[in-house]
Amino acid sequence: MSFVRIKRDQYHVVKGLISGGESVFTPYPLSILEETIDGIVFVDNQDHPQCAAVMSSDYIGGRLIGHAVDKEFNEGFIATMKEHFISNVSSNNFRLFWSTASETWDELIFRVFGYKVFRISRTQFKFDRHVFESLGPVENDKDMFRIDAAMLQSHESLRREIQGLWGSIENYLQHDVGWISMSSDGGIMGRCNAAFLGGGLAELAIQVNKSVRGQGLGYQLARNFIQDCMNRGIIPNWTCDTENVPSFQMAKKLGFNEDSTYNLFCSVYTPMFHEPSRHGK
Repeated sequence: MSFVRIKRDQYHVVKGLISGGESVFTPYPLSILEETIDGIVFVDNQDHPQCAAVMSSDYIGGRLIGHAVDKEFNEGFIATMKEHFISNVSSNNFRLFWSTASETWDELIFRVFGYKVFRISRTQFKFDRHVFESLGPVENDKDMFRIDAAMLQSHESLRREIQGLWGSIENYLQHDVGWISMSSDGGIMGRCNAAFLGGGLAELAIQVNKSVRGQGLGYQLARNFIQDCMNRGIIPNWTCDTENVPSFQMAKKLGFNEDSTYNLFCSVYTPMFHEPSRHGK
């Protein structure tokens, strides 16, 4: 038993761990294990793992899988995280978004980061296609457009964020569906796109300009996104802070039902509608 980094051709041994209670919020770890996005994977045993750390290449975002019962794995995780974060943690200048389904990992996270991180309860929803279809056909607003190559080329901030999540624009365009709403002067009023795609699930991420919130824009963007997912045989995935009442209400209106909860550890707490999310705004 130890803390061993495995190669991509061994990722399949970790996918078997994501079942039962561990299946909560699967798009992110599976997006790495299925190589939709780049990442790094550590396990306690490369042939028959019982726990794993599936993380982004920069160690900022990750998922701890299994239970924190292997001492060597735990110490290896602590040492690795401290090596990459200790200087930034000391200067209050670091970003972190790690999720867990088992609370046995909580102490481990706090041993590394202490009071520098927040633990937030997140709720996972399950999509009910029949409820969504009962809403009627999706009507495309004239100010809403699919996020395509030309759109990304014209908006640098959006392009940078997509690259940060997906590694490259080409990778995003190959896998994703996404919609954007534009103002008459070409400004971005809102968008809904997949933050992660894994296990046949697309993690839905919404951002709406504060000046137009409460007008149904996020709801309409989400409807377009969900319909695109269904057309492609992909299941939309919705998660949000457990205390985020507006997000709960929108989720249920769109056909999502509460399913389970998990913990999210982050360095900066900003209420987020949905979990993309290494870029909460």
